[in-house]
Amino acid sequence: MQSFIGGLELSRRRHPLTACWPPDDRRHLMIPNYPACTASSHNSAQIQHRVREFLSAPIPSLPGDYYVSPTETAGNLPPTKRKAPGPDGIPTIAIKQLPRRAMVAMTRLFNGILRMGHFPACWKTGRVIAIPKAGKDPRLASSQRPITLLSHIAKLFERVLLRRLLRHLTPRQEQFGFRSGHSTMLQLARVLHHMAVEHNRGRRTVGVFLDIEKEFDRVWHSGLLYKLIENRIPPALVRTVASFLKDRDFYVTVEDATSDPRPIRAGVPQGSCLSPCLYAVYTDDIPTFTDQLQYWEEDVVLALYADDSAYLASSRRADLAADKLHRVLGLLPDWLDRWRVAVNVTKTAALLTGQQRAMPAKLRLRGQEVEWQTRVRHLGVQIDRSMRMAAQVEHVIHQSSTARSMLRPVLRSHLPLRAKVVLYKGYIRSRLTYAAPAWYAHCSISQKKRIQAQQNITLRMIAGAGRYVLNDVIARDFCIETVEEFIQRIARRMFDIADQGPYEFLRNMAPMQERSPSGRPLPRELIQTPSPKP
Repeated sequence: MQSFIGGLELSRRRHPLTACWPPDDRRHLMIPNYPACTASSHNSAQIQHRVREFLSAPIPSLPGDYYVSPTETAGNLPPTKRKAPGPDGIPTIAIKQLPRRAMVAMTRLFNGILRMGHFPACWKTGRVIAIPKAGKDPRLASSQRPITLLSHIAKLFERVLLRRLLRHLTPRQEQFGFRSGHSTMLQLARVLHHMAVEHNRGRRTVGVFLDIEKEFDRVWHSGLLYKLIENRIPPALVRTVASFLKDRDFYVTVEDATSDPRPIRAGVPQGSCLSPCLYAVYTDDIPTFTDQLQYWEEDVVLALYADDSAYLASSRRADLAADKLHRVLGLLPDWLDRWRVAVNVTKTAALLTGQQRAMPAKLRLRGQEVEWQTRVRHLGVQIDRSMRMAAQVEHVIHQSSTARSMLRPVLRSHLPLRAKVVLYKGYIRSRLTYAAPAWYAHCSISQKKRIQAQQNITLRMIAGAGRYVLNDVIARDFCIETVEEFIQRIARRMFDIADQGPYEFLRNMAPMQERSPSGRPLPRELIQTPSPKP
């Protein structure tokens, strides 16, 4: 979407931001990837024919329990009142103040949409605002982060529609993105637990971390509708989703300048609550070795979080683990071509855990080599091949110290101490402990001391304490637990919710296992084994 913004000409006046925008940029992010071979083109034609045939057929009526009540409409209102309005200019606070008669009228409108399978055209326009990225030239389109604002009434109906779609959709268990009871920390704990367990068994793990290009912006509409049809979704709901995706457009606003509307020919809308669910359906059948293994073979481990995808394979020998991943990467191009998904091979990374003098042959995807890396960034966490999390510790210390430097004038001001502590917890400790329940157990004692030192420095700055005041005294007076105690608390809560939740796949995730003293720690050891106080 960013490069597409570069090709827009603002209609009211020319803004300085457009001075360096390349005139040749086109809306390639709004056009699906086209099939690269004749076989894929034939499959695409069959898929499009199936979708056209389905949409042209008469629509059976929905069962009565699919229709909306005024109570459900009111219950789906967003909890927060501070939401920027969409193109219609109606804020959420205005919708919350509507009388019951207006809510009943809105419910009748929603039921009419479900009955007719027609999404109103006035709800299909998005207003895109550009937010400059920190530390980059604001005159360049690539330095802007586009945010799409949609109608809040349309988003209210999307929540209603999503609840009905979820009755029939069950994402594969490896998908942790945008699902209740799942989280980034759980997926990271699952990945790091697998690597640590295999290392303790004397096995090598090879991971491939895919970089899917513009995944949400390039979803092929016909392919998505085909998959909804194959999932036995009620035809009226599929027709509504088809209308929701068809003939969408958007315009860009920069200060008081507005561009002409431009069409969106592919992708799921940014800012819509339906988009994550639809994307999960679209990528639900990403290939593994299921039904293609011998009885003695183990399947690869697949880790999905929205568009972040990773394959893990383990074996006694690094070359055998790499060969297994080479086989699964051989299955991937057919799936990518069939569903018009693009992978940037140059940004795709491969990681081999443990010390290896001679690296296996490079993996290949679409005829290009995947480079071996000493560390990879997955879901915001730096994972190194030794799994000692040294790169991650350096990263969080740098992030927290940078935030502290920016907040230094505020932390040394005359604000109430309670307000300063809240700022520390929200802006500094959150960076210091991001996803820590998954990786903190792998840190050494010296690394944990360095992390704790960041909290000590900040609290001393807040209190203005002299050298003679102990860190423990400051923390006690502020009623702040140590960093390790805080991480243990949120880790215990994370595992308790997973163990007691309705998802069997999450129960007893990353279980405790016996290991030698020299083995790699496991994530659950953080809450079951007391660690030395840093």
